[in-house]
Amino acid sequence: MNNDVIPIDILFPALDWGDTKVHVAQKSPNNRPIDVFTRSFEEWQNEWNGNYHSNHCWNRQYIFSIIELPSQPDCWLFGGIFEVQSHRPGKNKNGKKGVNYKVCLSEQGRSMIGRLVVHWVKDARAKGRKPEGMLHLMRVSEILPETYAGEDFPGHSNINHNFGVLEKLWRDSKPDWVAALSHCQGVYLITDHKTGLRYVGSAYGEEGIWSRWGNYFTSGGHAGNILLKHLLSSKRNGAAYARENFYFTLLEQSSSRDSEQYIIQRESFWKEALLTRGKYGHNEN
Repeated sequence: MNNDVIPIDILFPALDWGDTKVHVAQKSPNNRPIDVFTRSFEEWQNEWNGNYHSNHCWNRQYIFSIIELPSQPDCWLFGGIFEVQSHRPGKNKNGKKGVNYKVCLSEQGRSMIGRLVVHWVKDARAKGRKPEGMLHLMRVSEILPETYAGEDFPGHSNINHNFGVLEKLWRDSKPDWVAALSHCQGVYLITDHKTGLRYVGSAYGEEGIWSRWGNYFTSGGHAGNILLKHLLSSKRNGAAYARENFYFTLLEQSSSRDSEQYIIQRESFWKEALLTRGKYGHNEN
C-alpha cells in the first residue's frame, strides 16, 4: 500500500479519538521540541505534555503528540500517546497562572514513538487541537526503521544547534556529523540565549571542530574557558544551564591547507566583529 494514502487512525484502532486532543508541538525562535524529544524522553513527557500549561488545553483523556521536524516541511514525528491522570491550578516559574497536568505514557502506539512520520499541513498555531478537524488530513509519510536519533548533518553553513542536542549527537557518535566535523578546522560561535552574550573559539591542527566541541560536553559546558567556567559555576546546575541555553554555530570553515596562525587571526577578527571581548561576550582575550 502506498504510504501517501494511509490515514493515521488505521495505526491506532483502539484509541478513542473522541476523547483525545492532538498536541501539535511546534518550534519557537528559542526552542525546538524535537531537540527536547531527542535528548530526553522524560523531559519531553513531563515538561512538554505534562506539568504546566497556560490554559486547560488537555481537557480530554488522551494526548496524541506530534513533533515538528524542522528539516522536513509538513512532516511531524509521532511523540507518543499520553493519558491525563489529573490536573489542578498551577503557576509556571515566572508566577503566571495556568494548569498543571500529571500524565503517563499509554501502551498504545509505543512501538511507533520516534519512528512514525506524519504528513500534515499545519493550518493554525494552536497547540491543543481536536482531532475531528484534522484527522482526515493526516497521513503516514513513512515509518523509520530505527527510532529518530537526531537530525541529519545539515551542512557546515547551517549549524545553529543547542548544546544538549549536539551533546547527544556527539555521545552517540552520529556517523554523518562525525565525518563532517572530525577533520574540519575553523572558527565557531557559542551564544548564550539567556543573556545574548557570545563566545568565539577555534579548532585547528589535529583537533577538529568535533573534538573541540566534545571538550565542552565532557566539562559541563566550559571546556576550560575561564569566563564560561565562572558563569556556569555561579548557576545551581551549570551543565543544565549550558544544555538549555548554549547554541553552537560554525562561523567559518577553514581549508586543510590553512595554517594555525591564519585560523587564529580569523578567530581574532570574529571576536572584534562580534564584540565578544569585554561586557558583550565571554572572551577574555
